[in-house]
Amino acid sequence: MPRRLATALTSIVLPLAGLSALMLLLELSKHAGYLPVTLPAPSQVWSALLANPRGIGLALGETTMNAIRGYAVAIVVALGAAFIAAFVAALRPTIYNLGVGLSSIPLIAATPLLALWLGNGPLTRSLIAGLASYFPLLVGAMQGFRAYETNHMELFHVYSASRWRVFRFLILPSSLPYLFTGFKLAAPLAVLGSLTAELTGAENGIGVLMLNALFNFDIKMVWLTVLVACAMSGAGYAIWALIERLTIYWEAPSNSSG
Repeated sequence: MPRRLATALTSIVLPLAGLSALMLLLELSKHAGYLPVTLPAPSQVWSALLANPRGIGLALGETTMNAIRGYAVAIVVALGAAFIAAFVAALRPTIYNLGVGLSSIPLIAATPLLALWLGNGPLTRSLIAGLASYFPLLVGAMQGFRAYETNHMELFHVYSASRWRVFRFLILPSSLPYLFTGFKLAAPLAVLGSLTAELTGAENGIGVLMLNALFNFDIKMVWLTVLVACAMSGAGYAIWALIERLTIYWEAPSNSSG
């Protein structure tokens, strides 16, 4: 356990130390005049945040809620479709091909059409976030629900287990690594979808601040919104990675030599 704790702390401390060193290098380089005007110092980006913390917070909350709503709907739909595909083999190709078709639609093209049909409100932005994150969830679930061992399935059939018991005690545990892979990959895509939808005329959101800053050539605000968007995507991935580590405890790495 101490070794695992040390490994976990190292995986956190080393990236933070590297990031801190990079920030210090950028700060010193900016003051020395080595950086172009389009690359501000970290202190300048921080000052842009301190200049309007409430506005940034409201925009962050708006983008986050739209991403979460769309992401949640995408999870429900993708898991439901994969569940049907797992038990009705004849529908499996159709469900997968529909997912491929949806993922092939460019978000920048679908957003204005949905805005025309549904209005440029939270519903449209959440729907775009759901469309952006749907396919990785579907693929992960469809692969996961077929990842069980054949001899294990035969054993369940020998004991005449019901379909629900087969799913609960065999299919679902076997599918968890694939499901979490889909969850982790889809979370940043939901943020991307929410940001993309905001670029078509939303009233508030990180994407709106980003677009306004770009038009006004506010370099500090452009970088601030970009970093906030990256932090949102990274946080979505990290949250699911943590849940995965806590849930699939039986696959935790072990060191047999110690």
